[in-house]
Amino acid sequence: MRKLVTVLFLPLIFSCGGNSSDKAESGNILENLTFTVDTVVMDPGDQVVNLQFVPSLFGLSSDQQRYYFMHRNSGELTVFDLEGKKLIKKIQFEKEGPNSIPGFVSNFQLFDDNHFLLTGFRIISTYDSAGKKLTDIPFDKEKFPDLTDVEGYSLQTGLKANERQELFFSLPSDSKIKRVSLAIWDNSSSQSRLVPLPEFGFLTKFTLEFREGDNYSGAGFASLNLKLEENRLLAFSSGTTSIYTYDLSSDSLVFKTYTPSLVPAQAEVPAISEFTSRQAFDEAISLARSQIFFGDPLWDENRGIYLRFASITKPNANPELPAKSEVFLLAFDKGLNLIGESTVEELPSQPSWPFFKDGKLWSYVNVEDELGFAVMDFKF
Repeated sequence: MRKLVTVLFLPLIFSCGGNSSDKAESGNILENLTFTVDTVVMDPGDQVVNLQFVPSLFGLSSDQQRYYFMHRNSGELTVFDLEGKKLIKKIQFEKEGPNSIPGFVSNFQLFDDNHFLLTGFRIISTYDSAGKKLTDIPFDKEKFPDLTDVEGYSLQTGLKANERQELFFSLPSDSKIKRVSLAIWDNSSSQSRLVPLPEFGFLTKFTLEFREGDNYSGAGFASLNLKLEENRLLAFSSGTTSIYTYDLSSDSLVFKTYTPSLVPAQAEVPAISEFTSRQAFDEAISLARSQIFFGDPLWDENRGIYLRFASITKPNANPELPAKSEVFLLAFDKGLNLIGESTVEELPSQPSWPFFKDGKLWSYVNVEDELGFAVMDFKF
């Protein structure tokens, strides 16, 4: 049995933002932001946890006690007890046969301890904790005849389903026609519809492509994603502060746009997105990487607000050293109104795959090849 390691980086107390003595006067709730950081490491027992792809696919149980980490390649789902700081079990899915999962898992959604959604290339299926396939979801281009072929290939972007697994949502896009849509599939009635998101059309131009003969390279810098709440969808992108909200009960779409004072409201659209020169392509990638990059809106249940990180990567003269970023934090109320901004000079980069638990922000860290979390306690 491997001994449990708990690393405490205390006292690490950081102060951010400006020097105003009264946050109420400025209307900026992050005016006097401070935070402390602890680091905890999960005990794997006698098991080996594969962190090859880092926990980019994960889910939390409804009580926030268990952390589910889906490995993209191995078909392994690892479950940890966050309170006990230890591995509970591993679920090994089959790669072949009637219960097989995608060869490479592109998306994972946790419904409850016994129901999961796994997706891969043209595969969308639900499974139980015994590794049994429960249903195949017919969510494909044939159900959306108005989509272009390019949109059909991107149909799984941001894929989310409601808890009853009746409604499925995604964000297909096509750079040729500068179109982004909200795709909705009702699996119970076999009905589909597309909701245009015209203000996100410019985001399709952040995919850079290089072609020379049979050689092709591509790089995207404004990912699209969805967050499904109880009765509302949030559509957002790493390339802009703006957010679409879609109310499922009233079938209403609202576009929220912002003018933050500390960061640009959105990244600058590349002047050229298609290249035949490798040098020009590489230069465009370097320029795109230096643009503003927004993280996902993170719901803090304890405070009843969203926090969203943003960062700008600084040029690094030595490519062998890790890049450093200017990091910022934005706060929004439940109606997604901007209510706070702050620099976070103490962070070299945005937290990795973060989530809120009990009013504290947890984010992935690798501690000597073991799964760990930096736990940030904000005060403002």
